[in-house]
Amino acid sequence: MPEIAALHILPPFAIARLGSSPVPMDNFELRIPGPIDTRQIVPAETIVVDESGEAHTKAPPFEVDFRDAGGFIRPIAPFLEVWARLEGDPYLTPLTADLLSLAGSSPGAVRWTVHVANIKAFRRTGDPNDRAETRVELRDHRRIPLLASCKNFLPGKTLPLGWVQYIQPNAELPEIRLRFTPAAGKVYGPPRTPKDPNLADEIYDPKGPWNGYSDPFDPTKSTQLEIRRTTNPAQIYAGYDLADGNHISWGYLDDECDGVAEVAVDLGGRTLTAYGRIAAGPPTFAPDGYPVRTVADELDQALHGPEADELASAEEMEEVRNIVRRAMETVRLMNTGQMNLFSAQRGVGMARMDYLDYARLGQPIADSAVADSLAIRSRHERVLLALESGSMAWFARVLREYDQVGDLTDLARRKMPALMRGADGRHLALTRRQTSLVRAAAKYFGPFSDPGGQS
Repeated sequence: MPEIAALHILPPFAIARLGSSPVPMDNFELRIPGPIDTRQIVPAETIVVDESGEAHTKAPPFEVDFRDAGGFIRPIAPFLEVWARLEGDPYLTPLTADLLSLAGSSPGAVRWTVHVANIKAFRRTGDPNDRAETRVELRDHRRIPLLASCKNFLPGKTLPLGWVQYIQPNAELPEIRLRFTPAAGKVYGPPRTPKDPNLADEIYDPKGPWNGYSDPFDPTKSTQLEIRRTTNPAQIYAGYDLADGNHISWGYLDDECDGVAEVAVDLGGRTLTAYGRIAAGPPTFAPDGYPVRTVADELDQALHGPEADELASAEEMEEVRNIVRRAMETVRLMNTGQMNLFSAQRGVGMARMDYLDYARLGQPIADSAVADSLAIRSRHERVLLALESGSMAWFARVLREYDQVGDLTDLARRKMPALMRGADGRHLALTRRQTSLVRAAAKYFGPFSDPGGQS
């Protein structure tokens, strides 16, 4: 039997979704029935775990429910699997109880360490005493709560960040796994008068800097560069506005977190380790679609570079279809007609952001007939149909380039993706690699054309 040379955790980065139900989400897949059909949610084989750590599989058919019988959102609780690379073998194989036995070890020799934190307050205040974090070790299969402590919390108070569990291997599921179940999605803060019924618990010391914090700039005097040096986007924390434009924090905290899960296995005098990253985010309220630009797109560009091949391969053509479909899925969730208009309402539309950030004339981005939700969906559907039929539509030439996000001319503001902004607060652009893939697809099909008669 070859010796175990190294360990790896897959996936290397797992994202959980908050939910207050005690029953985690079942597994599901997304399938596309036809070229312009929406994705369909289809149940898939699911691992079910009890409190003792015993696990078994549940096979379809079953209903995929995102809420339990009481109406509570079911959390998405990912598994981290340990994989082994054997000496002389370039491929990975699951680390199982049998493989450990052959290596002279056992599941009992597996140790997990999980370190997670919520440092959102620290990220703004810069006070190390605002770091809420916890580190736990797992040597058995009990559920271990993740209770984060913080020096600026009231005595005896902690921030619940979910729990972790080392799954007990058995004959059906012999693999070595850890499960991360996120927190419920609740809000915590300092004591307030009158008492805020929305707080799950009062945990933050009102004398801490997060309570009463405001971003360190004067909106009436600071330059745009000084403002941009603060956390971006700024002033999105719960609080209230002063007449001078400053936004004051109420000192509230959510129960999201991120961190590292590390596994160590003793193998006859050797100890092998591996780690993976975990994070918890809000529930997905449109689970049958994907955003037009995601972290996965950033990683894809980092791995493969910003430029695609000159002519798209079949695999790349499929990715272009996916990009267009994701654009359609993104805009279908938006009231594009309303977001196109200039509005004084806080947080509505890029026209307002252009006005606030650069004093641009407050006017709609596009003609109202073009910005209608049904019209935009129809244009995306035409692109998808054009890709299926072997011709390339107008999509490629109206994409916003990465270095044009600050161009506020009428023509530039109407480029795609439209009416959305990136993390820098400016008009959203696809990654350079995404744009390159679309242009490669256009070359594959030849000259641009618009079967719908619009460009």
